[in-house]
Amino acid sequence: MLDAALATLWLEVASASVTYEAAARVDTRLRSMEAQATATDVPPVAGDMDLVPLLGLKLDDGSAVAQVEYSPRISFREATTNPRTEVQHVGRLLGDWRPQRGLTLHGTQEFVLGQVNLFTNLPLGGSLDDPDTALPGDTLGDIPIQPLPQGSESVYFLSSTTTLAAETVWLGPGLRLSGSAGFSASGGLDATAQEAVPFQYGPRAQASLGWAPAPRHTLATTVGFTNSRFSTGASAMVTTLTGAWTHRWDRRSSLEAGVGVGVAYSVRATEEAAAPDDDTGATPTGGTRVGTFQVGDGAPAVEPPARLDLLPDLTLAWSYRVPSRVADFNGRVAMRVTPFVDRLTGLVYPRADLTLNGTWALGPRVRLSGTAGSAFAVGGAVGDRQVVGGVGASWTVSRWVSLEADTRTAWTRSPDVEAARMVWSATLGLSVRQTGIL
Repeated sequence: MLDAALATLWLEVASASVTYEAAARVDTRLRSMEAQATATDVPPVAGDMDLVPLLGLKLDDGSAVAQVEYSPRISFREATTNPRTEVQHVGRLLGDWRPQRGLTLHGTQEFVLGQVNLFTNLPLGGSLDDPDTALPGDTLGDIPIQPLPQGSESVYFLSSTTTLAAETVWLGPGLRLSGSAGFSASGGLDATAQEAVPFQYGPRAQASLGWAPAPRHTLATTVGFTNSRFSTGASAMVTTLTGAWTHRWDRRSSLEAGVGVGVAYSVRATEEAAAPDDDTGATPTGGTRVGTFQVGDGAPAVEPPARLDLLPDLTLAWSYRVPSRVADFNGRVAMRVTPFVDRLTGLVYPRADLTLNGTWALGPRVRLSGTAGSAFAVGGAVGDRQVVGGVGASWTVSRWVSLEADTRTAWTRSPDVEAARMVWSATLGLSVRQTGIL
């Protein structure tokens, strides 16, 4: 019996195609500097360089696909002022299996481990989208930019996300049932790092039933669950139930609307963050720290240790495309009001996200893109306010070589500090890629 199983497995592997991918990317970056860096006298502009090699293997036998990638990021920070090296280990394991027609199984494992400079991670993209869709290395995108404890600029960070999912169309024509379950853990690994980014871990699950009653209409009902526990003692459990309707007006435009509700049970941290050594209450930026738990106009309020909230879960989005061989355009405008779990405090409140994205394909080799967005608490809650924007361009020089450039800026206002914060960066990247069959 065992011999037969091993023989079958060997035949499957022997008949599968194995391809490899080897790539390297070099980014040179100019970025703004701030007073909360370790040094007292900080120049306004710093220069960085990132070296990102990548090695990947993919096995495909038709009904099953397995892929593994390892892509460490070696960063040379502030080369002209305070040179130092930071290393992040980034990896991904993907698997797809179609055991029968109409049934697909997915599995992913992603991780990031190493030194992370929080000042240079602008909340562009990940902060305004679902964090579960972020790529490895962009894990920090959903963390609101906030001042770090004095003397802490880079933190030793871990992020691990495991997801198992399934999708089937067995229920009937036009019906699609999907579900996923996973576990994630992320945050600082030592005491100093956890002062900046508390360690967070917990499971999550989602189930969705979609129905297409007509070629241009799609209805979907989704139930989601997340449970997050923090190293500070805080916890947040959120359950959402939403219904969505998607309508394709014509070849160019489509509309998406969703209405739902979320039930959030949150517990405050058992211990408040330690105060600075001096008694002035000053932050590393020179501002004065104020209470985090606030309502209304910012007046401190006494919050119970645990609370149960009923929060809205709303979505309205419009997508538009202009097909063209010369300047193909894809754009999307979206507004979301969803239960948001603050990555640094563990508080749960309704947050509005407004995003605008556009991509222009100027022929087969040149692509331009732009994004802008804003995020802020609604319904009387107090949370971070963010305004982000950026533009980028890419040029595919050949099949193996490409050039990319982008500029990003972010304005943030945290209830923990009196002053707002403005950061920017400009990056030029060169990528070299080689693929082949083993």
